[in-house]
Amino acid sequence: MSDYTKIADTGNGILSLLKEALIPELLNSPDQIGLCSPEDHGDFAVGVWLYDVREDNTIQAHEMTNIGRNTQRYPSVYLRLHYMITLYLQSDLKYRAVQEHQMFGRIIQALRDHAALDPDSFLPVEGPGGANIRIQMQDLEMEEKVRLWTVPNAAYRTSLFYSAGPVEIQSAKKKAVKRVTEINYRFAGKET
Repeated sequence: MSDYTKIADTGNGILSLLKEALIPELLNSPDQIGLCSPEDHGDFAVGVWLYDVREDNTIQAHEMTNIGRNTQRYPSVYLRLHYMITLYLQSDLKYRAVQEHQMFGRIIQALRDHAALDPDSFLPVEGPGGANIRIQMQDLEMEEKVRLWTVPNAAYRTSLFYSAGPVEIQSAKKKAVKRVTEINYRFAGKET
């Protein structure tokens, strides 16, 4: 697995969690859940939109990493990914609101119950753990939610906002190093 794919892998890990939670009880097909923007959701019933990527300032990596006897890798960058989860149900109007409320409840439950992903497999793990990717609900003001909703001529849809991180992307930049292979001790003696 290439390291630069970890943003996409994290999104796919969240999609897998949602598919496991919603199929078949609330949706018929896993094809109804996908990564998309609010204005280009196609026929998805549940859209997960990566609306922001930020460096995670709580982790400062400054040290080189040894990746062999004579090679070091430059420091990784750690990211926090921000997602908006929106429902685009096409069901009958008199049943749609109840169905949306049920789906929101199930999504919140699933992301709380599986609030961490393994950073290598992107599968849910128990407990937050130091290196795991933690999924957390975001507390945004209504004005910010409406601002993020960028669909012209369309009313804001109630959405859920989550962040996932830290997501580590290792540097592709490496440098060769020379190891000390021999030490020669010489003692200078004092003349008396």
